[in-house]
Amino acid sequence: MTAARSQRLFLVLLSLAILAPQCATELPGPWRNHIGPATVMGADEEAYLIILHSVLLDGDLDLKNNHAQVVLGALQGGRKNAGRVMDHHSIWYIDGERYVWRDMVDHARWTRDADGLPQYVFRPEFAPQLALGPEYSAHPVGIAFLLAPVLWPLRNTPYVELAALLCAGLATVAGMLLLDRLLRRYTSNETAIRITLVAAFLATPVWYHGRSFFNEPFLVPLMLGAYVLGFRERGGFWAGLCVAAAMLMKPQVAMLVPVLMVPALLRRDWRQLVLVPVMPVAALGLLLWLNQQMYGSPFRGPYPFMIGSLWDGLVGLLLARPKGLVWFAPAVLVALLGWPRLVREEPLEGGMLLAGLLPAFFLVALWADWGGGWCYGPRLIVPLLPLMAIGLVKALELELFQRFLPRWLLANALVLGVAVNAFGAFRYWESWHRFPLHMLAQALGALKP
Repeated sequence: MTAARSQRLFLVLLSLAILAPQCATELPGPWRNHIGPATVMGADEEAYLIILHSVLLDGDLDLKNNHAQVVLGALQGGRKNAGRVMDHHSIWYIDGERYVWRDMVDHARWTRDADGLPQYVFRPEFAPQLALGPEYSAHPVGIAFLLAPVLWPLRNTPYVELAALLCAGLATVAGMLLLDRLLRRYTSNETAIRITLVAAFLATPVWYHGRSFFNEPFLVPLMLGAYVLGFRERGGFWAGLCVAAAMLMKPQVAMLVPVLMVPALLRRDWRQLVLVPVMPVAALGLLLWLNQQMYGSPFRGPYPFMIGSLWDGLVGLLLARPKGLVWFAPAVLVALLGWPRLVREEPLEGGMLLAGLLPAFFLVALWADWGGGWCYGPRLIVPLLPLMAIGLVKALELELFQRFLPRWLLANALVLGVAVNAFGAFRYWESWHRFPLHMLAQALGALKP
């Protein structure tokens, strides 16, 4: 087999592994461990699916009627929620304070009207006319904007949920192919590239989130794509477009714009220098306009940035149970050893990668909710993990990793990472906010006679 065919076969097999959890899910009802097409399972996933349906079916972002249709049996909140009263991830700003639906509604007093639609009663401390107005999401709406053109032909079918989750898996595969392209800029060692790809996409929560309907699986290829295109002499506009799309889901990705402008500035390529920020500026304008329309001010977003302890966040992201990288992605931590060599050999590109990676990581650590809420692993840094893993191709070149013991430890870190995240990806509904070693111990205990 030629080297090119071997490379293609490896990428195909890795893509199939990434997509495999799409076929294993828990279906609504009393049966568990059913093998079948994926469904959304968690509250935030359901909220994003509601937003997507609102854009597809109504062409707006008012979620009130969509939640009402779910109570009547519609699939807009996913198959598992049809006929149920979901938690509305809706918010209001009242006198500058942010309030969420679940804390405003008197859940004991809701009724149905003559058409069977739910009628909710707000608590006495809130103006009753709020119940008559629109409901806007407590989450960014960019995921709906990105997927609506793709899923438009399916808008009146029961397949939107399945297709949305498949898009998340395909986006993760696209991220893997982009990382493969990036790695080939820094090494010709095929083994090192393959180890790094496995470490980044099967031995981290990236695998798990490729089965989810969060923002993270879509941010993975956009951030990698921004670098792949940004490193090209004529890729400024397209790199900026990737950043702009990512900003609709996470506005803080705008921090990449000045980083991606550096090569054009050094080349004195003023045209490319101007092209990089064009689409991010347009995305910023759209976000400010949406904030004004939905929340009454361009400077109010769906969620505030709550400053916490940077130290607690850093320790938590690295070591905490059940969120730390040491438990979910130990091979990525090994990759940190290769970054000094990468920066020495490729000062411009290595510096640019770090300039995008480090501020984003520290920003998550500084946030009070650095763990990402009720979810699997360190969700908020999932888009950063493939970038962090790049250092592994250089770590494998170090003299340290020419010895048996370090290579044995790395192999065990990879095996642990793959085992933990395979359990999470294939036992998706059981692994939210769980400590991975406990999950594995329970699974192994269940296998004993």
